[in-house]
Amino acid sequence: MNFIKLKKILLYVLAAPAIFLFIANFLVFFNQPKIISVETPEMTDFVFDSEVGPLTKTPDQNINVSSFNYELIGYRSGANDSSVILKKGNKEYVVAKGELIDGTYKLVEVNKEEVIFRDNEKLYKIKNLVGK
Repeated sequence: MNFIKLKKILLYVLAAPAIFLFIANFLVFFNQPKIISVETPEMTDFVFDSEVGPLTKTPDQNINVSSFNYELIGYRSGANDSSVILKKGNKEYVVAKGELIDGTYKLVEVNKEEVIFRDNEKLYKIKNLVGK
């Protein structure tokens, strides 16, 4: 085979992808996304005029009260930050002092003898038997 024919074939093989990439780059350049401005409203434009009435309990409502049956499996007692690890069924909870568990019981105090939770007026105490 002639060397000039081989050179032309190689040139055509390499020119085809180059032309394809050039056309693709050209199309990408002209098909840019259109950027539009989005105006957000000012926070002073909102008016809150809804009223919440007093919550009253009617005798028709069935109130589901869950029992406080947590098991203490670990604790960390300190002057500033205390926390406990509780178990109820197959779930474990890590609760720091001042946080709520199940959205109801607030951890009030942690010491060597007991852990105290509060639900409004009621206090729930768990004896600390961890490590004993």
